[in-house]
Amino acid sequence: MLHHLYNFIAGVVFGLANVIPGVSGGTMAVVFGVYERLINLIANIRKDFKKELPFVAVFGAGAVVGILAFGKLMKWVLVNHAAEANAFFIGVILGSIPIIAGFAFKKKSKRTGKSKWVFNAGNIIPLIVTFALMIPMALSTASTNEAKEAAKAAAKAAAGGAGGGFSLLDTLLYIVYGVIAVTTMIIPGISGSFVMLLIGFYETIITAVADLNFLVLVPFGLGCVIGLFTVAKLIKWLLKKFKRPSYAAILGFVLGSILCIFPGWSQMLAFWPILMVVVGFAAITLCNRISE
Repeated sequence: MLHHLYNFIAGVVFGLANVIPGVSGGTMAVVFGVYERLINLIANIRKDFKKELPFVAVFGAGAVVGILAFGKLMKWVLVNHAAEANAFFIGVILGSIPIIAGFAFKKKSKRTGKSKWVFNAGNIIPLIVTFALMIPMALSTASTNEAKEAAKAAAKAAAGGAGGGFSLLDTLLYIVYGVIAVTTMIIPGISGSFVMLLIGFYETIITAVADLNFLVLVPFGLGCVIGLFTVAKLIKWLLKKFKRPSYAAILGFVLGSILCIFPGWSQMLAFWPILMVVVGFAAITLCNRISE
């Protein structure tokens, strides 16, 4: 029962993260220890679906609740208490770092069965490279007022954000956006919603969801399906063939994601943001204990 509750909570957080610019759904999946399971499920959907059906149902229900039930609440929080909300997610990410670092740098001895920390070019370089890749995105977040006002813009988005008539060019573009969106959502550390914001599609898709505009949603969803299965297979292959370097790369993305949501020292060095970092750290530590 606790295991299902844990997966439901993971789904809720995953759903929330995917609608908040700057927060990565992939990071939250890694943080809750379900990332590799999700990747394997997507890559082997025909073979594993029946076996993983309970997990899919519970996690999926949590994701839907996170998006629909708490989405509006989270937008209000981001508009009115952005520093505290980001501080909470920073605490969650910090609490997950020891676990991800263990996957990246711990190696079990075949002779003794004991694990030891191993640091070499094979796992340090991927960490440095992916962390460096996150720096331009963090700078974009810091310098773009749109990113900081994303939740407010989405909440105030008027109907008709996407055009009313059918256009083949727009349809193909929505498919491409779907591929980009799901690719960035599935890679830990990168916020799919923030990337959508940068390319000018965030408000359009949010409005399309609110208005059930299927001329946008259907091609966008098709692009998501195409991107999901191709990227998942690639990530599964990397995790199988190069597990520790892959997790080192994931750790670089996760560490870099802190830069993307960091609200600045002037806002962080206050009672409530500091408290929320502690709460987030404690919450993920407790969740990881439950999952064990």
